[in-house]
Amino acid sequence: MYHPVQIISARSGVAAIMLIGVCACTTEFADPSDDHQGVGLDLGGLAEGAGGRAGPGGGGGRADFNGDGYDDLAIGVPGEGVGSNLPSVGAVNVLYGSALGLSATGNQLWHQNSAGILGAAEPGDSFGASVAAGDFDGDGFADLAIGVPFESIGAVADGGAVNVLYGSAKGLTAAGNQIWHQNSAGLIGAAEPSDLFGWALTSGDFNKDGYQDLAVGVPGEDVGGVADAGAVNVIYGSAAGLSATSNQIWHQDVAGVGGVAETGDSFGSALAAGDFNSDGHVDLAIGVPDEDVALIARAGMVNVFYGSSVGLSADGDQIWHQNSLGILGAAEPNDNFGRALAAGDFDNDGYPDLAIGVPNEGVGLTSEAGALNVIYGSAVGLSVAADQLWHQDSLGILGVAEASDHFGRSLAAGDFDDDGRDDLAIGVPGEDLEGTAVEVDAGALNLIYGSDGGLAAVDNQLWHQNSGGIPGATEGFDAFGSSLTAGDFDADGRMDLVIGVPLEDLGPLVNAGAANVLYGAIGGLTAIDSQIWHQDSSGMIGAGEPGDRFGASVR
Repeated sequence: MYHPVQIISARSGVAAIMLIGVCACTTEFADPSDDHQGVGLDLGGLAEGAGGRAGPGGGGGRADFNGDGYDDLAIGVPGEGVGSNLPSVGAVNVLYGSALGLSATGNQLWHQNSAGILGAAEPGDSFGASVAAGDFDGDGFADLAIGVPFESIGAVADGGAVNVLYGSAKGLTAAGNQIWHQNSAGLIGAAEPSDLFGWALTSGDFNKDGYQDLAVGVPGEDVGGVADAGAVNVIYGSAAGLSATSNQIWHQDVAGVGGVAETGDSFGSALAAGDFNSDGHVDLAIGVPDEDVALIARAGMVNVFYGSSVGLSADGDQIWHQNSLGILGAAEPNDNFGRALAAGDFDNDGYPDLAIGVPNEGVGLTSEAGALNVIYGSAVGLSVAADQLWHQDSLGILGVAEASDHFGRSLAAGDFDDDGRDDLAIGVPGEDLEGTAVEVDAGALNLIYGSDGGLAAVDNQLWHQNSGGIPGATEGFDAFGSSLTAGDFDADGRMDLVIGVPLEDLGPLVNAGAANVLYGAIGGLTAIDSQIWHQDSSGMIGAGEPGDRFGASVR
C-alpha cells in the first residue's frame, strides 16, 4: 500500500507532498561478496560508495586538484566504452569547482587509453569503479586514485589495479602518473585471479608525516588457503608521491588483528579514514560485511586500526559488530554490517565518529529495509558510550522503512550548514517512490544533522528526484543515492553533496547515469542552484551511452 507523507524541510524552506511507496518489492541489490560481480540494483557490477563510499567505492581527503581553493569532483563511469571494440573499460570525468560551483569549464575525461596514462584499456576493466582523493606528495594539490578492480595483471584475470593521477596548478595531469597492483615492485602480496585490488579506496595520513597515504581494499584476496577472505594494502605517501617503502598488508590472520580470516569474509569491501582518538595520526576503519558473527552468517563486522608514527598498527585494533557489548541492534543473517562507512565529527567534540551502514538490516518485520550504527570517538578511540541506531522508522526520521530499501547502502559526512558539526547523508537506493506511477527502486537520500549531542532527527531531510527544485525525474530503477560524496565546490564554507544516480536513463540511453548536486546553505542543503550532470551535459567531454553508469562512484 502507499501512504501519503508530507516531506517538510525547515532547513531548505522547501515543502512537498508526495506518496512514499510502501511495498513488498524485493528487487535484489547484488552484493560484491556474492561473486564479486555485483553491487546495487544490478549496477552491471558496480556502485559506489565515497566518501568513504560502499564498495566499489572511495573516499579520502579533499579533492582540490588544481589548488584554487574550490573542491573538484571526480565521477566514475565504469561502464564507459572506449572506441568501438572496448566495452566497459571504464573512465573518470572530472569537473572543477568555481565561485559558482561545479562547472564544465576545463573538465577532463580520463581512461587507460588517455595519452600518457599507464596501463591499457581492456574490455571489462571497470576503470573508475572507485575513486579517492589525497595529497600523496604534499605539494598542496590533491591527487586522484582510481580503482580498476577487474584489471587483468598479465594472465591473472581480475587481479585489479589502481591508477594514480597527480594534481597541479592546471589540475590533474598524466605527468608522473602511477599504476599499482599486487605485482608492483616491492608491494606486499601477489596478484591472484579475482582479488579485485582497488575495489575500495580511501586516504589518510596514517603516520603523520605530512603526506597522505592510500588504503586499497582487496576483498577477493585469498589468505593462506582461505578463499576471498579479503585484505587491505596500504601504500604510503612521500615527497615523490606514493611509494612501496614501508607498505603494509592487513587481513584478519595478521598477528594482533581481531577476527579470523574465513571464506568469503570480504575484508576490505569498504574503507573510511578518521582520527578517532584525535592523536594526530589518522586511523582506518575496514568493512568486513560478510563476516560470520558466531554462527550468524554474513552478519558483518568492522575492524579499526589506529595510526602511529610508523603508520597503521594492530596495537589497539578493535572489532565491532551488532553483538558487540553496548552496540544497538542484533547481529542477524545477511545484515552486512560494514557494507558502507563514513567518518565525521557529528558532535563537534574534536573526535571523529564512525557511521556504519547495515543495508540489509531488517526493521521490525520489514526485511532489508536497512539501518546504520554510529559509534562515537573519544580520547581512547571509538567507544559505545553514545552509540546510535538509525533507520527510516526511527522517531522523527522522514520516510518509512520498506522491504529492500537498503537504507545505509552509501554514506557521506560533511558540515552542510557550517555549524561546526558534521552531518550525515544516507543513501537509500532501493526506495520506492510514486510519481506518475509506482517507481520501484527510484532511490532517495536521508540527511541527518549533527548537534552537540551527536546526530539528531531535528530538521532532518529526505531528498529524491521528485523533490521540489531537484533536476531530473524519479524513474524506476534509477538507484538515486547509490554513491555519495561531499565537497565545498563553491568555497563558501559549507559542504555540498553529490548524489550518484548510476542507472539514470538519458532518453533512450538506458543506465547511462547521472549525478545530482545539492549545495550547502546556512540552513543546510537546499535545492537552490542544484545541478544534474551527465555525459550529455553541455560542455562535458564524452557522450552518454547505454550502460555507462556515470556516477557509480564519486569523489
